[in-house]
Amino acid sequence: MAEADLTMPVIAVIGAKGGVGKTTVAANLCTTLAQAGHRVLAVDLDPQNALRFHLALDRDACEIGLAGVLAGAASWTQAMQPARGGVVLLPFGFIDDEAQIALERHLADEPDWLARTLARFQLPPDTLVVLDTPPGPSVYLQQALRVAQLAITTLLPDAGSFATLPLIDRMVDKYCLPRADFMASVYVVNQADAGRRLNRDVLQTLREALGDRLLGVVHQDQAVSEALASAVDVRRYAPHSQAAEDFEQCARQLLRRLHPPMPFAETRRP
Repeated sequence: MAEADLTMPVIAVIGAKGGVGKTTVAANLCTTLAQAGHRVLAVDLDPQNALRFHLALDRDACEIGLAGVLAGAASWTQAMQPARGGVVLLPFGFIDDEAQIALERHLADEPDWLARTLARFQLPPDTLVVLDTPPGPSVYLQQALRVAQLAITTLLPDAGSFATLPLIDRMVDKYCLPRADFMASVYVVNQADAGRRLNRDVLQTLREALGDRLLGVVHQDQAVSEALASAVDVRRYAPHSQAAEDFEQCARQLLRRLHPPMPFAETRRP
């Protein structure tokens, strides 16, 4: 890292294509980790500003976000807000097309912007920073990969997702592997449906191809969309659901991957 050494773990949740549930995975990992006793800062690096739908207690308060801070409309402290499950959320904010183009030029010209910004926050070293990113290659993804110690790619158990594995590996090789602080590139398979043969076959192929890089599998579960509609995280909405158990297992594996590993405290489910 060129100008900023970060003491807290930074986790980038990424995806080569849209529609795989990347933001859903990022949000539920955030709330699961927070409910297990960890400080969590969720940063939305996606101009769609969609992480607010999963985490924000007040969606209207997400209009400024990091885009507004960079435009001089607010401070970082004003942009951050308490969110569900004890998470602190830094939304992307709303931005028009001309401002977005200017922002992306700025990020391209300042490749270590995110690293310097996170260092400026002076977060406690046990804070987990989770970055949600847009699908596919972008300046936002480049910024995230340049600081992430752990990269989590979200996939669906389908042929299209399987075909994107080389693209993700190339990007991680370029932006992450040269750094001494990078720990691992891992994968979460989302919306697995054991009742569909093609799903089972692709999932088995992914298990064989990824090996110990498979962080976990989140099964298709109506509780996830119902929790979003009810404005709560899935562990509070349906604590004994398959999805809640899956996200908990993913969070446990995530914490074990960190160096040094961090504990997953047992919490009483609501």
